[in-house]
Amino acid sequence: MLNETIEKLLVYANAHLGLDEEDNTYTRNILMDLCNVSEPFFDEMNISAIRGLKVPDILIQELRSNLLLENVCDPSNVDRFIVKIMGTLTPRPSEVTAKFKVLQREKRAKATDYLYDLQIKNNYIQKSAVDRNLHWVTDFDKNNLEITINLSKPEKDNKDIARAKHEDLKDSKYPACVLCKENVGYAGRSDHPARGNLRTIPLKLDTEAWHLQYSPYVYYNKHCIVFEDVHEPMIISKRTMARLFNFVDIFPHFFIGSNADLPIVGGSILNHEHFQGGEYEFPMMKAENLVEIPVDDEELEVHILDWYNSTIHLSGTNKERIIDAMAKILNAWKIYENKQLNIIPATADIPHSTITPIVKRDGRVYHAYMILRNNRTDENYPDGIFHAHPEYHPIKKEGIGLIEAMGMFILPARLKRQLGEIANIYKEELVLGEVLQDHPDLEIFGELFTFLEEENANEETVEELITTYVNNVCREILKNTAVFKDDEEGSAAFLQFINEVKI
Repeated sequence: MLNETIEKLLVYANAHLGLDEEDNTYTRNILMDLCNVSEPFFDEMNISAIRGLKVPDILIQELRSNLLLENVCDPSNVDRFIVKIMGTLTPRPSEVTAKFKVLQREKRAKATDYLYDLQIKNNYIQKSAVDRNLHWVTDFDKNNLEITINLSKPEKDNKDIARAKHEDLKDSKYPACVLCKENVGYAGRSDHPARGNLRTIPLKLDTEAWHLQYSPYVYYNKHCIVFEDVHEPMIISKRTMARLFNFVDIFPHFFIGSNADLPIVGGSILNHEHFQGGEYEFPMMKAENLVEIPVDDEELEVHILDWYNSTIHLSGTNKERIIDAMAKILNAWKIYENKQLNIIPATADIPHSTITPIVKRDGRVYHAYMILRNNRTDENYPDGIFHAHPEYHPIKKEGIGLIEAMGMFILPARLKRQLGEIANIYKEELVLGEVLQDHPDLEIFGELFTFLEEENANEETVEELITTYVNNVCREILKNTAVFKDDEEGSAAFLQFINEVKI
């Protein structure tokens, strides 16, 4: 019953969330009131088993069942109610920040580990659900990609993302977006997630107020979000670079990057200035330098990276020198025009050219990556000339943001079912036409069906062939995003562009 579940949660919070046993009576009474429980549970429990839990899943399941069984809340509200309970068991934001700062003085990685572990243990990061995501690495000759099918995050349309950036903030609901600092402790509503168990850490980046939190989706190890204190649209500028370098000075074991500030080539949130980072090495970071760009400065190295999209790699020990060089490249790129390559920087007063910047540290050496982006559309490519081309949209239609641009593809959950049903056609020797009648959403995969037929797919080979097809599509999508194509004309233009920038 609920009173027993409450006691189990208290034991769990004492062991894993930092709840002081001195506060148990106070917290118990709050939870009893929330859950309409009149008497506490007095019988014995398996305390050692609760203390040994790595994640709270079993307790969350028990809590959910008992909340519904005892009609404490409406079934449509049970998830928000659970978040409220877990938030009550989690230390207050100021207490979390205080412990983070103490650990940070000891060792910075200990501080980030603490916050990460707390957000897993209080169910903000639902690790078991994250672990169910499908993940594999391609087997290309070079520059392998990581592919994931994310089972928890819905697809977003590029046009909806663009509208959100320019929404009338006066008409926005509270909080203004899912990144705002006001989300901490927010109860949630039907169109906005509950964040009662979210905890963030205040930071200073380039003298401004920012905040550090972890992403609930955790696409990679310690996937963090760093967001500005105020709700303002994303803008890529020299100050962006300064903030990124400031962050890796504070947390040298993390990389940090910013999505581009324009639709199609940016991420899913453009209306709030933010970065993404974490303790992870992406495929792009493993790529070799392709061409060295002469620079009259021993403290700075500049290369064109051997990568699928158009990436410039800067490195050195003098961060101010790198920031200055990045700003010059950005300013030059924002006005660069090459109509033969479909690169037009602006249409009337609408900008098209921007960058995706990423920064990391390796000891005293800074590494910065500038991925050149352009979001222009035309009649042939209404979703973006340098975006995934239409034939690849069944696999990935969303904007190619920071994470994908670095070589990790986040594919939509629908693909698990759709690709599984396609494989089943060959395993069970089903009639394609009949399957399409039952599953009309598979009709979009015409190119995949053609590929499977050409490869004589059968029950033994179909799964491997589907994986090969998805791998190749993701690689082609990254090539689509390259503003300077990997051919003689594109390579020459790329080299000419960067050489003409007075770095």
